Amino acid sequence: MKKGKMIILSGPSGSGKTTISHYLLSKFQDLKFSVSCTTRSIRNNEKHGKDYYFISMNTFISKIKKCQFAEWEEVYPKLFYGTLKDEILKIWKSNKHVLFDVDIKGGLSLKKQYPNNSLSIFIMVNSIKILKERLLMRNSEQSENQINTRLNKAKKENSYAKLFDIVLFNIDLFQTKKKAIQLVSNFINENRGDWT
Repeated sequence: MKKGKMIILSGPSGSGKTTISHYLLSKFQDLKFSVSCTTRSIRNNEKHGKDYYFISMNTFISKIKKCQFAEWEEVYPKLFYGTLKDEILKIWKSNKHVLFDVDIKGGLSLKKQYPNNSLSIFIMVNSIKILKERLLMRNSEQSENQINTRLNKAKKENSYAKLFDIVLFNIDLFQTKKKAIQLVSNFINENRGDWT
């Protein structure tokens, strides 16, 4: 089997990584989104199996015990996210490359496990104020307290940016998308990687 590559997009909540990942999927036919598992509730515009596998806490913990995750993280108290090993293999078996939209620790964990065939990109905005505006516009957080929790977490997460292969500043979305296409195209078409 030819082992594909993986593109890892990480960044604070509200940085634009999901928007950029959807855009990349629309531009690259040989790229497939890795659907993560989460214990959080489904949002209005989301679909189970397409955006995430929405599973119970008990199911998630059972999968941890069975070592079924390539990476997993308790992102907020009692709020888990994780990537199933089977999900990655399924995509590679279909001769496609894997695209991840994951939290910072998950991204670094994947980069560590697959160092030769992964490109890790940290999406960053240039200020916490802009991040707050984006979170308010998204209107998915229920309270000011939850938004502040995400902003405090974002400040810490930005310190991990230097551990990623690329830091991509999302100031102008059009330019960011253009740069993301260039980075992904160069990576997919180069010979670096674990090809057998």
